[in-house]
Amino acid sequence: MYPSPPGAPDGRHAVGSGLPPRMVGLNSMGGSPSTNQMNALASFVTYVKALEALDKHHFPDEYATHSDRIRELRPLLRAHGILDVMQIKNPEVAALIGA
Repeated sequence: MYPSPPGAPDGRHAVGSGLPPRMVGLNSMGGSPSTNQMNALASFVTYVKALEALDKHHFPDEYATHSDRIRELRPLLRAHGILDVMQIKNPEVAALIGA
């Protein structure tokens, strides 16, 4: 455990001590996104950007692979409510995930 800052014997921020308050992570009930939720969203964005950069006529195998991976993320995106608050702009991607 780290030592308490001067003027705060119990480890909490002491007003007027000139030190910033300790950063405390939020648990899943406190509103902080879970790791799986962040990973699903980051993976989704990564695969969509890669898909948009590909010409499906010149790179059909890569395009199919990225499309499959986007489809595989659909249950995670739905489970975390991401698709409830996010609008997919690309119609091909929207069709892939059924949005």
